Amino acid sequence: MYCDNGKIYIEDDDQCMECKNYAEGVSCPLLTALGLGVVYLEDNLTVTNCGFFEKFERKLHIVRNNDTDNID
Repeated sequence: MYCDNGKIYIEDDDQCMECKNYAEGVSCPLLTALGLGVVYLEDNLTVTNCGFFEKFERKLHIVRNNDTDNID
């Protein structure tokens, strides 16, 4: 994670990439604090042990439609 010209950039190594809050667009307290200027990021930071982290897991199911008579 790093800041450049007032923008926050998340890198592939950051825990944010697997976080439910980040993936679902929920307001992350850490990113909100950085965005509002409550805290400042002076150098690159790799987020590895965030207290707000919730694992994001996709749950996909295969849905089969064997009814070929109703295809438009």
